[in-house]
Amino acid sequence: MIRSSFIALLSGTACMLIGVALTGRQVFFGSLLGYWAGFGYTLWLHREAVLSSELDIQSAIKRMRRNFMARLGMITLIVVAVARFQSSWLFTLALGIVTGVIISFIIVAIQKNYGERGDKRSA
Repeated sequence: MIRSSFIALLSGTACMLIGVALTGRQVFFGSLLGYWAGFGYTLWLHREAVLSSELDIQSAIKRMRRNFMARLGMITLIVVAVARFQSSWLFTLALGIVTGVIISFIIVAIQKNYGERGDKRSA
């Protein structure tokens, strides 16, 4: 999963940087920052879900609740920093976050599906 996630992250970054180079608009740097944040958010969520699945129910709920607040705080910090220093980037930041979450979720789902299918064949 790491290799395909890394390739998707670099491909999306390259596309956004090409968009900045072709249009000359620095507003698209907000989408690049949002793409990285959304990608990181989903991968962080997946990692925590896998780690919490091995715990008993009470400690897993506490862990997921605590990590939800940490992830929410990370996204809030990024949005507030962009709003404070580059308010014109807010719309493209939101689009980038949505794009990063959707693409990384699709990659995680494909890898999870492929892994489950591989387990059934070997049994």
